[in-house]
Amino acid sequence: MENAMRKLDLHALRCLCVLVEQSHVSRAADQLGISQPAMSTMLAQLREVFQDPLLVRTAKGMAPTPNALRIAASARAALDTMEEAFSLTRAFDPATAETVFRISATESVGFLLLPRLTRLLEQVAPNVRLVLSPSEPARFREQLEEGRADLVAGFLPNPPEALYTAMLYEQELRVVAAAAHPRIRGTLTGEQFLQERHVRYKPLHGESSIEQHVEQLFAAQGRTRRIAVTVPSALASASIVAASGHIATLTQAVAEHAAKADALQVLVPPFPLGVARVSLFWHERTHASSAHVWLRQVIRGLFHGEATAMLSAKSARSAVHSAPSS
Repeated sequence: MENAMRKLDLHALRCLCVLVEQSHVSRAADQLGISQPAMSTMLAQLREVFQDPLLVRTAKGMAPTPNALRIAASARAALDTMEEAFSLTRAFDPATAETVFRISATESVGFLLLPRLTRLLEQVAPNVRLVLSPSEPARFREQLEEGRADLVAGFLPNPPEALYTAMLYEQELRVVAAAAHPRIRGTLTGEQFLQERHVRYKPLHGESSIEQHVEQLFAAQGRTRRIAVTVPSALASASIVAASGHIATLTQAVAEHAAKADALQVLVPPFPLGVARVSLFWHERTHASSAHVWLRQVIRGLFHGEATAMLSAKSARSAVHSAPSS
């Protein structure tokens, strides 16, 4: 077995995977850019190593054996692991990179982050793809450890230990009420905040840190909040407020955006609610990856002015390349 394993290298594993995928020697050779005789020789070597025909003739052409399917699955996992290891130190070129970044974020953070990030990636990293998923405050360490997320972005007052973090921005909290609210006119008193019925945002997974913060405020006053409606979307809560006599607590950016679409009052809270400090969190798994280092720098730049310079430089280069010669 040891002697057989010595005959395997990354090229042999790639050939195995493509042979099983294509079930055709010539097509596999074309895909990897080698000659058909070279691929036939590689198939013979792989058959010897694994003591299995790997591909057999059937009435419909060549087909992989059950052993070949199992071996190829393991080989693909090994290749993916090696690719991830190489990406840790390989220089990342956003202009040509084809990769997927997985970001987990609360709705209000995604509302601010994703349009800005998408615009920038479209211009400087056109082949990069984003996958956004809802954050799970109770399990976001597992999201990062298990690779279901590369980054978590959110307001998390008590994050778990052993994670890297970087602060993105701070958002003040605001209370929204319908513009035609029968009792609230431009300002909000403490008693109104405590007496009015609230629209509460509860994400599908876990609890909203902002809503928990408001609950603690009520508890400190010895009161219980009057919940009228519970919704899974902070943005949806604004529309409900605009059509009713209820109120809701939102980040300032979401509240002001909602007020442009619906007839809302955006009110300063009568009690100090502090600010929502939104941070990035990531795991040791991706800490040294050049691709992820680049992504984190880009996201931080979106909220600290550096991304504007990046886009300006990109536009300047495009103008130079497209300018007619004199």
